[in-house]
Amino acid sequence: MSRQISLKNSTPLAGFGAVLFAYSAARFGNSGGGVPSPFDAPANQIAEYFVEQATFTSVSAYLYGLSAVCLVVFATGMWGRLSQGPGDGGAWAIVGLAGSAVYAGLLLLISLLQLSLVGLANRDTAPAETVAALAITWAITVVILVSGSVPMLLGFGMAIRRTQVFSGLMANFALIGVVLGLLPPPEVVGPLSPAVANIFFVFSELQPWMLVFWMLGTSLVMRRSDKQASGDDDPATSEVPGTD
Repeated sequence: MSRQISLKNSTPLAGFGAVLFAYSAARFGNSGGGVPSPFDAPANQIAEYFVEQATFTSVSAYLYGLSAVCLVVFATGMWGRLSQGPGDGGAWAIVGLAGSAVYAGLLLLISLLQLSLVGLANRDTAPAETVAALAITWAITVVILVSGSVPMLLGFGMAIRRTQVFSGLMANFALIGVVLGLLPPPEVVGPLSPAVANIFFVFSELQPWMLVFWMLGTSLVMRRSDKQASGDDDPATSEVPGTD
């Protein structure tokens, strides 16, 4: 029965969530760019930005929220498959599911903060300093977003490796994402070495896309394995003993 549940539910959930997350990630990555740094820019400039870019920032916020929902859908499908694997893969799958909840929570927090910034900046009675203070909280959340995916990738990556449900390549991609996610943010490294900060910036931009490709890849592998399993179980494809 558990295998039947896995075939019918986990793969569509994971695939649907992965595709929508990839689309949302591509969209929100280009929505409302050019935000002045809340750590350096004057408060009036920050408030003015969220007034002028209210539409783009709001669209980006809603896409962050959609991405969080899609991520939960994907993680639920992954957990449904990996939790049935042998050994301690089920325990690692729980770590991945819990990590997905943390990452989705960060995405939702960014969504709420952006919508709050737009609403606050467009209120005539709101001081610019208040908008700038809220923008600092938003910026810190954005900075830690990459590292926020580490528990999810570590849990699911180790679960894939222990259960061998998928190709080891999928586990390696997840664990590479863990390493990239553990690198210090470029904003932290910048004051020490601008050159190293530029390298870390490239890695920080690469890591989310590696996450997207990993999600899509595991979903495709799940789908193909399900088709193969269904074909093996189809009586019409089974050999029928002949009669002499």
